[in-house]
Amino acid sequence: MKIRSDDLKKLIFLSNGIIIFFYSFYFFNWEPTIIGVFRELLILPTLLLQFFLALVIVVNLLTKKIKLSVYSLIHVILTILLIISFQS
Repeated sequence: MKIRSDDLKKLIFLSNGIIIFFYSFYFFNWEPTIIGVFRELLILPTLLLQFFLALVIVVNLLTKKIKLSVYSLIHVILTILLIISFQS
């Protein structure tokens, strides 16, 4: 199965949006109950999607199938920040 560039951008945007959404609530130390419920349902699939897409982007960049775009760069940066957040 081949992932088209437009589909990859949509998946990256979705994954980054969910991660930023939950991190913003964590940053402001405000978490309503409904956000906690959605976080429990969405965070694991989103993290797995984040790491999978990062792997796809890195492989495609190394094989020169895609060029580095803003979406790709933000996605790689967010993935690195996620990995760092697991360290502490």
